[in-house]
Amino acid sequence: MTGIVFVEDDTSFKGRLRKHLRNPPMRSVFLIVLLVFAIPVAIAYPKVSNVAQENWSDVQQARERHFVNVTAASWIYPFLRRQAVRMQEADVPAEWLSVRFTNGPCLAEHMTQLPGGKYAYAIESACGLLDEIQMKYAPECTQTSACNIPEAAVVELQIVLDRLKVAFSDANLVQPATDDQGQIRD
Repeated sequence: MTGIVFVEDDTSFKGRLRKHLRNPPMRSVFLIVLLVFAIPVAIAYPKVSNVAQENWSDVQQARERHFVNVTAASWIYPFLRRQAVRMQEADVPAEWLSVRFTNGPCLAEHMTQLPGGKYAYAIESACGLLDEIQMKYAPECTQTSACNIPEAAVVELQIVLDRLKVAFSDANLVQPATDDQGQIRD
């Protein structure tokens, strides 16, 4: 008759395996957990890494475009337009000299953020011309109560506005503003 063999006493491979599985050492637990995580990671990693690389390049391009694209020109253009119109209609020195066209958006460091091409050229030349016009006719606007802007200054400002309008005519920044009757305002 065969006797009862306890698990501890079983020296066969099957007995040792049973003993090992009932009370596994930490090394075995660590290897099993590692395998459980490694297999899905090895299967999914190539797909996930390719998607991550594509998305990262999209993020980098978006980050670059944020600083170097037409959007910088798109907010400088309305600003310059508004200031030139304000100068054309100036009644007091505060309206004529409200902005210096060598600072703010026309600062040289800001000009480097514009993309190369006609938009950057139009903005840079407009800043220079507006500054020249402002300084040229500044003596006409020295009294605190009134600004006597000559018609020549208004015409020069209109030329700058027309050049900006031509340069940005195909930019598709916004639809032209209309008044209550649907007429396009300039």
